[in-house]
Amino acid sequence: MILLHHPEVELSRELLATLPEGCGCVDWTSAVQREEYAALAASGNGPPPSAFPSVIVDVPAYAEDRPLFGAQGEFLGMALVTVPAHQEALRLPASWDAVASFNASVAERTRLRPAVPAG
Repeated sequence: MILLHHPEVELSRELLATLPEGCGCVDWTSAVQREEYAALAASGNGPPPSAFPSVIVDVPAYAEDRPLFGAQGEFLGMALVTVPAHQEALRLPASWDAVASFNASVAERTRLRPAVPAG
């Protein structure tokens, strides 16, 4: 996890004060840290923030049902597809407990709907 922090935002300061072990932090007022994170985001390894604070979390691959459409736009039915592992930005989490509840939810979704094997 990575906390995208801005010191002018009270909630951001509160989350920083209780930063869990192993969680990184990017201070958005630091040009160097912001540019390093932007380089990661540009390579697909971290979504940009839409608000401060934001917490970047890893979402494991999982399967979900999606509609299938033919060449003419006709609905062909539903198919089980894999959503690849990715990162999401949790916008304005009220607490680390809120972040933990999101992480628990995506872990349970992955357990219940594991990624479809390729092939």
